[in-house]
Amino acid sequence: MNKKNTCKTPYRERFRRCHLEYTNECLWELSYLKAKCKDLDLEEEYMKYKIRLMISYLTVFYPLLILVIVGLHAIKWAFTEYKNYIYLNLMFDGGSLILVTGFLSINFFETFVTRHRWVLTVTSTLSAYVVVLGDIAHTAYHFYHSDWPLSTSYDVFVLCMIYMFLPIPSILGAALLAISVSFIYLLYYIHYIVFTEHDLPKYVYGLDIVSIDFFHYLGFNMMGIFFRIMNDTMVRSSFLDRYQFIKEEIWLRQARRQESLLLDSILPPQIAKPIQKSIKEKIMRPDNDYYHLGSSRARESFMSIQIHHDVSILYADVVNYTYLTTTLTVEKLVKVLHDLYARFDMAASSFKVQRIKFLGDCYYCVAGLGQPDPDHAKMAVSLGISMIANIKECETFFGYRHANWRPFGNSVCRCDRRD
Repeated sequence: MNKKNTCKTPYRERFRRCHLEYTNECLWELSYLKAKCKDLDLEEEYMKYKIRLMISYLTVFYPLLILVIVGLHAIKWAFTEYKNYIYLNLMFDGGSLILVTGFLSINFFETFVTRHRWVLTVTSTLSAYVVVLGDIAHTAYHFYHSDWPLSTSYDVFVLCMIYMFLPIPSILGAALLAISVSFIYLLYYIHYIVFTEHDLPKYVYGLDIVSIDFFHYLGFNMMGIFFRIMNDTMVRSSFLDRYQFIKEEIWLRQARRQESLLLDSILPPQIAKPIQKSIKEKIMRPDNDYYHLGSSRARESFMSIQIHHDVSILYADVVNYTYLTTTLTVEKLVKVLHDLYARFDMAASSFKVQRIKFLGDCYYCVAGLGQPDPDHAKMAVSLGISMIANIKECETFFGYRHANWRPFGNSVCRCDRRD
């Protein structure tokens, strides 16, 4: 049928241009994610989440730093003939390792760092400069005393450390720190080329090599900035997705709670729980099961007859309810019935009597239904007496004695015993 109607649809009608603008969403743009965080008033929570995530990066950086330094010195000890020159390198690198781990360990005090966020940038800057100055210092010492080439060991590692591991919240701060480190290395090479009288630096590090290093550092910094932007985008997107998941989970729990309260207010728990279970099973059931409409599974019913012995059924009714509806406004009538049935519910709970339903002016309840009780008849009668007292209190409180609350004969309630 649908196929036939589709074939009769004109060509222009079926393939007309869609005027909806989807490009305004920009879900993966950093500016859009920042605006969304600001609109939801989540920027402060996001910064706390980001700081916690950056602190977790340090647990990966510490073993990596130790592995790099230990591995580099292991190679030097294995392949260097004059090992007495390596002791100085070991002193510089060991001191750098101790200072870097000491500075960055301050960031593990999350509460302090969250209140004073400048500590993150300061400790990261000091750690980066310690590694750079230690690397340049022992290279300069070997150049002056042993005429070794101007070859540094940790220039690329420091840039990776800044962009990937150091807890610098701002992308601009990380970029400025990395660019300053790159200029320090370039000025270090240019200084020896321009001001030294030795031919070795001019031969090893000429201006052509320095220009290559310049573009090398430029490209590496551009790649690092791109990495930080993409990482910030991913972290923000993940944070917003998690926030949405938590909100939906809270809404779902509230909806389930309201659903349970609504069913419990309308139906007894013995019927409400099977209904909830049946709805859940239908939702969890595979789609293929819905095709078997003629099968026995489609005709399954969660309702079943339950036999209860030794129970007492109590019917409470407001006599002349029609007259009451004509003498009171709708608002006052609902208020009176709400107060009256709330009193009945509290009394039924205290006497362990289960309310089945109420409809208009009728209130039905059963004693001994939830749990077997030998005194079920006594409990039902006690509840009926309590209902009479509640009605009198309700009349006195609302001033509606003239509303003609007439009882069944000599009582407002009727109690039937089922043995």
